[in-house]
Amino acid sequence: MTASSKKTYYRTEREMYPDVIDWFRNLLSSRFPRSEVTVFDTSRVLLRQFIKRQGLQQHFPDHLFYEIQVDITGIVKSSPKILLAFVECKLNAVNLRDVSQLLGYSRVARPSISVILSPKSCSRSISYLIETFGRTDVLQYDTNRRIRIAKWDTIKKDGSCVASLRQER
Repeated sequence: MTASSKKTYYRTEREMYPDVIDWFRNLLSSRFPRSEVTVFDTSRVLLRQFIKRQGLQQHFPDHLFYEIQVDITGIVKSSPKILLAFVECKLNAVNLRDVSQLLGYSRVARPSISVILSPKSCSRSISYLIETFGRTDVLQYDTNRRIRIAKWDTIKKDGSCVASLRQER
């Protein structure tokens, strides 16, 4: 097995961040080609503090209530609008508690894109809830906005299978 084909194992979520940041920057840049895109590890700072440090308070008048810590935050500057995008990284299969965490974050800050990803995809109960019972409503955080669950490919460093579970399989 060559070094480039060797499977990467992450010991912590934090070890995933550099790879996920690169992937997310590329995803946002392709989705918003005429915009300035920046992506940050925000796992150790409250989102309200991050927004203030970036000088974006005027674009998010309710930012003082963003008492949340998102793993990775993307900023998309497309004059005159500025959009947020979130990624939560999980090492284990995404479960209902993980989805609920990101759902809360997303309902508060209303990002344009909200993704939760894991090298192990999602738990059997989440899959069953969404696929068997059609409960995609548990992923909805705003009008026409849903959390996307993605399986992180540790070899390709890619989570491009971002879609609803029903479309993924």
